[in-house]
Amino acid sequence: MNHPDWKLLAEKAALYLYPRRCPFCGAVLGRDAVQGTVCPACFEAADKRLVHLPPRLPETEHAFYALNSAVAAYYYSGEVRHAILACKRGGELWRARELADRMAVLIWGAMPSHAPGRRPAALAPVGMPRYHYIVPVPPREPLPGTAGMPLLLARRLGILMQTPVLAPLYSTKPLQPQKELTRAERLANKKDAYACRPGTDLSGKRVLLVDDIITTGATVSACALALQQAGAYEITAAAVAATEELPKSLQKSTEKRK
Repeated sequence: MNHPDWKLLAEKAALYLYPRRCPFCGAVLGRDAVQGTVCPACFEAADKRLVHLPPRLPETEHAFYALNSAVAAYYYSGEVRHAILACKRGGELWRARELADRMAVLIWGAMPSHAPGRRPAALAPVGMPRYHYIVPVPPREPLPGTAGMPLLLARRLGILMQTPVLAPLYSTKPLQPQKELTRAERLANKKDAYACRPGTDLSGKRVLLVDDIITTGATVSACALALQQAGAYEITAAAVAATEELPKSLQKSTEKRK
């Protein structure tokens, strides 16, 4: 017997009260929305200019350890940077859902939705699941009663991938803001900074670790080490965006827009 997808039904009902918006500029999406999630202007500005191709992040620009791989949908610049900051600092949490949908399409090749409010398709596991669990990076300073952006991204990806979301990670020590530190200081700041709650058993599991931004890789690597210590044998980190130098071809297109 097939049970109704209550989450999908709730999403459709919510469209009447809360129309879907472009994650980059906040404009209400119309019938001309590209892939059901981005307004035409932002698709030209962000998706054609800031998509990280290929999604896999090069270790030459990051300091990864305890990870099998790391991927990102975009470069952390321009409209993408604005969208992430508006979600994290501006309280516009709805942007996380739209950005997670873009991650599904750009990183894992999901079929884009054909209209606003529709989910990307073809991410449901067939046979063996891609990941056993999705785990969000914990916030540095959690706010009571408020889900951080990584958790919101993880929840949406969990729906799209039909994969359970776990939040076993926690900070083991006070952490300085990473943006104030050098590369070496970032690694030291995050070393042994995370652990999994007692009783967490990830033995033999493939885990998708989700964050909003990957800069040096210090945070996702430290989290991956904690997951590894809980038994996970394969860990992939995924983010909306990565902080890297834009390729020359993209730098030229950026200069033309100024």
